[in-house]
Amino acid sequence: MKAVVTEIGAHALDEKEPMIILFGESATEGLKEYSVIQKLQENEPFEIKAGGILKIDDQEYQIRHVGPFANANLNSIAHATLVFDEVPEEDGIVNGIYLSPQNLPVIQVGTVIEYK
Repeated sequence: MKAVVTEIGAHALDEKEPMIILFGESATEGLKEYSVIQKLQENEPFEIKAGGILKIDDQEYQIRHVGPFANANLNSIAHATLVFDEVPEEDGIVNGIYLSPQNLPVIQVGTVIEYK
């Protein structure tokens, strides 16, 4: 499944916070301010799993953990939180997709995100 970044909120990217909040184009204006807006290229349901690959432009990330709500929210409203940090033993982000390596990617309008 591929998605293209169509908009980046004014407060969406912060090098001090190792995460990127993704939403589809139906996000409210309040959410858009803190989110990266993506447009999924297909309407087919898909599922991502730990051990898979998430690719952002040319950078590949290993999917280390998928929160229990991440797949349902990706499929319904294109929402997930990409987390570039260690997977916590407790209190993980329920909509989180934990990735490795832990370096934040460069995101811009037109960036392609591939869920493999």
